[in-house]
Amino acid sequence: MTEPYHPHQVLKVSGRAWFMGDLHGCFSLLREKLADSGFNPGQGDMLIGVGDLIDRGPDSLACLSLLERPWFRTVLGNHEAMMLGALQGCEEEHLRWRRNGGEWFDRLSAEEQQSVRGVLPRLAALPLALTVETTSGAHIGVVHADPGSNDWNNLDEAFCLQHRRTLLWERGRLMGWQLGGQHPGEVTGVDRVVMGHTPLRDEHWLRLGNLCWLDTGATYNGELTLVSDLTLLG
Repeated sequence: MTEPYHPHQVLKVSGRAWFMGDLHGCFSLLREKLADSGFNPGQGDMLIGVGDLIDRGPDSLACLSLLERPWFRTVLGNHEAMMLGALQGCEEEHLRWRRNGGEWFDRLSAEEQQSVRGVLPRLAALPLALTVETTSGAHIGVVHADPGSNDWNNLDEAFCLQHRRTLLWERGRLMGWQLGGQHPGEVTGVDRVVMGHTPLRDEHWLRLGNLCWLDTGATYNGELTLVSDLTLLG
């Protein structure tokens, strides 16, 4: 029996929560970051992604294997959404995916392509929003691009489905700051909101109010952000 889909999920961690920016196929960078950080799943640590595990970088296949790890959770990114559409037979999504880094799939062997197709049910089950409850009782919201609201409590399942494109693709809040210095405001109902999607210019993650952007361009400049809940909340 197929489990019902829940677009907004909750994760309670018993150790440290480690948040990473858009990985985009850079699996070796992640291994280095985890080794240097002291990440310890044996102590209840969890690694949490903002989506976009795949495309552009050298090893999307290895990055997809993270979905099998019990210590890993992620929200859906726009690149996973494109891959889902493409491999489920949507020609428009297939063309869009290839234009945005999905050509790696065509270079795989038939066996490897089949293994990727085997991951599709896991991808389809990824939430659009995730609320992480830390050991201190703080709540950190995670979406790929933008929460679509200034109140985290509005992100119920109906809202997430209705505003799916915003949660996956929206850049306006951050671009307003980058291009015009317009402060993006805050999101109530949560201690922090963590996002990716839009690469930052200075290779360092950005916090404005309680909003945090983690995409530091791993596939462009080799800088992958990995930051703990303690640092985000500090």
